[in-house]
Amino acid sequence: MGLIQLIKSINWEEEDYPAQEDFIVLPFFFMFFPSVRFFLDRVLFEVLVFIPLRHFFFYDNLIGFLHYFLIYSFRKYLTWFQRVGRRLIFGKGYQMQDTNTTDNKNKVIKFKESAWKCIYFLSAEFLALYVTSKEPWFNNTRHFWVGPGDQVWPDQKIKLKLKGLYMYAAGFYTYSIFALIFWETRRSDFGVLMGHHFATVTLVVLSYIFRFGRVGSVVLAIHDASDVFLEIGKMSKYCGAEKLASIAFIIFVLSWILLRLIYFPFWVLWSTSYEVVQTLDKEKHPVVGPICYYLFNTLLFCLLVLHIYWWVLMYRMLVNQIQAGGKISEDVRSGKYSIYICICSWK
Repeated sequence: MGLIQLIKSINWEEEDYPAQEDFIVLPFFFMFFPSVRFFLDRVLFEVLVFIPLRHFFFYDNLIGFLHYFLIYSFRKYLTWFQRVGRRLIFGKGYQMQDTNTTDNKNKVIKFKESAWKCIYFLSAEFLALYVTSKEPWFNNTRHFWVGPGDQVWPDQKIKLKLKGLYMYAAGFYTYSIFALIFWETRRSDFGVLMGHHFATVTLVVLSYIFRFGRVGSVVLAIHDASDVFLEIGKMSKYCGAEKLASIAFIIFVLSWILLRLIYFPFWVLWSTSYEVVQTLDKEKHPVVGPICYYLFNTLLFCLLVLHIYWWVLMYRMLVNQIQAGGKISEDVRSGKYSIYICICSWK
């Protein structure tokens, strides 16, 4: 049985209570993401786009042989891919660009990092919408806490596909801690990013254990949607497409306002603060219920405070962008706004 057949054979609609033992599959997802990124970096991004063909006519290991095999098999198409890739990264005059210079190498590395993150956030957003869009609580927040049937939070089962979404997110951010230390370009906001990744993993794990999975899936969808436009803007900035970068940044700001400053507090937080109290059986859960309620809401409100703070910095950046004639201002991208760089690192 192939992998696709195996996935199709699984009953993703099966329901069960979330348990700590479910995280036994986390190491699989932790290894899945670096494997996919390694393939994209070394086979797709580099071989098909950035590296001249002549560099791989000699090989002394398995990776070199794989490069050679791909180049030999698709040699008719590689030259076109490389022209498109270099034109995308280096803009006009790409034929004269030396990809071996330090600046161009750094540009390629940063572009690949953003391309990888864009692929993840896009896939995570589609997965979150697939998992949540047909659920009753996608349009009615009251169903975060009641149903199906007579189930009431925290005694609610969740579907296997929702568990998969959580493992997907937890695996990515766990991998991101490893990647930040050993893989990605070290930047001035290293400590902030590390704190962000640890906090995200903690929030994902605790929301799963406290059975806030339905709410958590919506929160993940809200954040991933904005981050897609962030990475598109960064890639556009790296390749000198200022207009596209400006458009992506404006869409990013608008999505931030609509999703994180309006929908998140007035729908999600209102539900986690008020609606859940109306449905909680306080006699059945006199201790666990209030502990989960206050702890998780504290984390969510802290997240809202960060959203507001980052919005203030984005507003300054937007004003500077308008004053600069549509270009992303360099001073706002500097290290003095390191907390903002955690989410919007255009540098």
